[in-house]
Amino acid sequence: MDRPSLRRLFSACDVNKSGRIEYEDFTVVCRELGVPDTQVQTLFEKFGAFEDGYIDYRGFSSRFQEVSETLNLASFGAGSTQTPWEEFVDRIDEEFLLSESVREQLADLYQAIHSSANTALLQAYEELVQSLISLSRENKLECEQLETSLKRAEEINNSQLAELEDDIQQHLAQAEERVRDEERKKMEGIIATMQRKHDDEVADLHATADRLLR
Repeated sequence: MDRPSLRRLFSACDVNKSGRIEYEDFTVVCRELGVPDTQVQTLFEKFGAFEDGYIDYRGFSSRFQEVSETLNLASFGAGSTQTPWEEFVDRIDEEFLLSESVREQLADLYQAIHSSANTALLQAYEELVQSLISLSRENKLECEQLETSLKRAEEINNSQLAELEDDIQQHLAQAEERVRDEERKKMEGIIATMQRKHDDEVADLHATADRLLR
């Protein structure tokens, strides 16, 4: 299926016009196509929806052929017609990263300009929309890069923290060993002093006993 047809079908399956096919949308489509309720979740996941909870156009177009072997989606969108805005979106073939409210405002203004038949203004507006989409894509890429950097920094910090904890444990173990050595030496010194005192007292007793015997 060509891209314009895929776009029209995707738009038809996007029942609530949120810019993506959510599970509720997909359920409505499957119900109209007579798909048993037990198979809806499986088919939904075939589009990769299990990863983020919805189907975007990229996932829809890349896995359409695989899912079509089980689900005849083409028959669902057979009678759909495109608005000028939808035709414009098909031409630029861009993934919209804007919110639903912004997309609706862009679409309404596009319809109004298109109805005025002002070609120059319409062309300028199309260029503006494409610039806006490119900017949103760049912002998304920057956010993803920032998230990656933050994740990497967090991993480094966790690694350094683990190393620091290991160092602290080693220092504590060494300190405990030093304290035990010092206590052992202290006790050995006390015992040696007591032993010398005892030996001296025994020697004095022996000397006193010798004097008494003489």
